[in-house]
Amino acid sequence: MPDQPLTFWDHIDELRKRILRSALFVALGGIAGFMLADRARTFLMNPFRESVQGSLSLLGPSEGFVIEIKIAILVGLLLASPFVAWQLYGFISPALGRKEKLWLWPVVFISTILFWGGVVFSWMILPAALEFLGSFADVGLQNIWSLNSYISLILFLLLAFGIIFQLPLIMVVLIATGLVSSAFFRKHRRIAIVLIFIIAAVATPTADALTMMLMVAPMVVLYEAAIWIGVLLETRRRAKQA
Repeated sequence: MPDQPLTFWDHIDELRKRILRSALFVALGGIAGFMLADRARTFLMNPFRESVQGSLSLLGPSEGFVIEIKIAILVGLLLASPFVAWQLYGFISPALGRKEKLWLWPVVFISTILFWGGVVFSWMILPAALEFLGSFADVGLQNIWSLNSYISLILFLLLAFGIIFQLPLIMVVLIATGLVSSAFFRKHRRIAIVLIFIIAAVATPTADALTMMLMVAPMVVLYEAAIWIGVLLETRRRAKQA
């Protein structure tokens, strides 16, 4: 007997199951993250100790616990992300054709590489940014930073750069699928750069220009790189059609 097509409520039930499994993986990852939070906090504090003359302080009775929770959630999400991605794939794969499935895995792989490339890049430039921010402690002033604010800044920068490095992949996918041409991105380059500055100004948690420029510079470079990759893809496409 042939399989009956799934109804709307069948899809809802399947989605519910996938979400519950994903939530379970995230919860287990959060427990593991809480157990690793002390080591992760020490690791995140190393750039400050090496680059800034000053100290980190807990400025509230619950601040230490809040920091542990933040780190545990982040570590838990990172540990659970492969399982959550697998659940997402299991939900959408029945609707994908053979061609879409062939595209999916390279895109996921490249996206993962770009994300961790952004995290590593952010970690490499972090000492220079902290040294600049700590240089304003002049005579009679001392750097006594809130540990909560510092950890929030570090986590934000690591995640923000990981997300920013997805920009070329999105542009290349749009060009490869023919939805947008590389000429469109070249034509609107100035508008894109202005938007990049606005996004960086809004997204950066600190008001200093250095942090904003550290976010703007790679975004502009990645934008230009994506255009050139798109040009190569369009050239190959025209050659095949010819």
